[in-house]
Amino acid sequence: MSRGDVVLKDNLNKLLKEGKSDKDQNVRPKWSDGTPAYTLKTFGVLNTYDLNEEFPICTLRPTAWKSGLKEDLWIYQDKSNDVDLLEEKYGVKYWRSWANKQGNLGLAYGRQMKYQHEYKEGYFNQIDRLIWDLKNNPYSRRMITNLYNHNDLHGMTLYPCAFLTMWDFDGEFLSMTLVQRSSDYLVAGNINVTQYALLQHMIAQSVGMKVGKFHHYINNLHIYDRHFEQAKEILEREPFAAPKLVIDESVKNFYDFKPEHFHLEGYEKHEQIKLEVAI
Repeated sequence: MSRGDVVLKDNLNKLLKEGKSDKDQNVRPKWSDGTPAYTLKTFGVLNTYDLNEEFPICTLRPTAWKSGLKEDLWIYQDKSNDVDLLEEKYGVKYWRSWANKQGNLGLAYGRQMKYQHEYKEGYFNQIDRLIWDLKNNPYSRRMITNLYNHNDLHGMTLYPCAFLTMWDFDGEFLSMTLVQRSSDYLVAGNINVTQYALLQHMIAQSVGMKVGKFHHYINNLHIYDRHFEQAKEILEREPFAAPKLVIDESVKNFYDFKPEHFHLEGYEKHEQIKLEVAI
């Protein structure tokens, strides 16, 4: 059984049995017909995966893990907020509803990775600084990337959901914590897990380290009111074994990774469940 399935079932059971409803509150999200999109939520969820043991993808439904990988490359390699580029270069099209008239996300996501920040050792963007620290000061407790810049929130078309990473090396394994303010769990929950697990793999391989633990903290984990029946259906399914992630070991530079360097062997999964997305 995949660890991704164990976590998914545990969280869905908790939401359906103990989740707090915001029904009748003045909520921001709406369905396409204009109806308010209410949720069941739970606060402060910490999910733990050991990437040295398996890749944390669920099998209870398909996960578009390659799309998540392409978002990684768009944000952290290209350092782009350009939705046109995401569609044309990678074929990922579901960000269009958040784009502005110029076809980008304003000052959000990859734009934050593009900034050059001044350090004692010179100017770095956040990813280059992380890689520099892992190579030159791997036991540092200051290895952080952050997409949530309060000074730029006014210019973002979408406030980042998964926004902060913290990294730790113990002499053998490179571990990471991801902090996420909000998770539309059935729509994007496992995509977020797989894409940041892939980011951890890429960073580790580029600095010659082995991947370790992946801690994923979600402040507000929720499912929407039009997803309750789909959640119950997923809970009735029997999981398959976790697949094996295979990465081209010849790639040593973070900026050289491409989608074709990643493969999943033996990924069995149940059929997809259709979900309406609240905006």
